[in-house]
Amino acid sequence: MISQSIGYFTPLMALGAIEDYKKNQPNFCEWYFDIACKRGTNKDEDFLKINHDVISSAVKNRHSWDFKHCLAIVDKNIEGYESLGASWF
Repeated sequence: MISQSIGYFTPLMALGAIEDYKKNQPNFCEWYFDIACKRGTNKDEDFLKINHDVISSAVKNRHSWDFKHCLAIVDKNIEGYESLGASWF
């Protein structure tokens, strides 16, 4: 999710999106609003679908070339160096 968001999601933000999905709650992050605008949607259930689509795509693409870079970002966060902004750049 960090990679697909092109740095918008920090590890904590990605975790929050996953937790929202598990609770069947919409996540209204800026990136999802951008996706919703491109899809011409704006209802809560549309944001649930967007979150589902992002999570599914992240799982399917978890073996991409940048996975190791994202894993390093997560490892640094676990060590206490929390990402405060765009974690990718």
